[in-house]
Amino acid sequence: MKTVKTLPEFAAISELEVNAALDAYDDSMEEEHSSCGGCEASEENPTSPVVAEVFRLITAYTDRMNELIVLEKEQNKEISESFLADLLSFEAEAPIERIAFDFVADAVFDEGDDEED
Repeated sequence: MKTVKTLPEFAAISELEVNAALDAYDDSMEEEHSSCGGCEASEENPTSPVVAEVFRLITAYTDRMNELIVLEKEQNKEISESFLADLLSFEAEAPIERIAFDFVADAVFDEGDDEED
């Protein structure tokens, strides 16, 4: 994941600011859903540059993780627990990177829980 970095203009944004932007986005999406009777959102195009950067990072982390998993499978035919532990031990340099990576890591763990059911 070391190749995925936030854009310089977002590197100094605090965790509090990132979470406030995400909360505002969530609130606007809930408001949109309630105003149309629970219909599906047409496109998730955030107007907040902070939220757009979180989305970009989530996509980049997911894509990079998928690339690494494919490479690991090609080499070893199986994904080891140590490989996954290394993959998920990424140390973010900026709060926005950590928040975005946490979304990806949570999704990985949630998917694993679903497979066990």
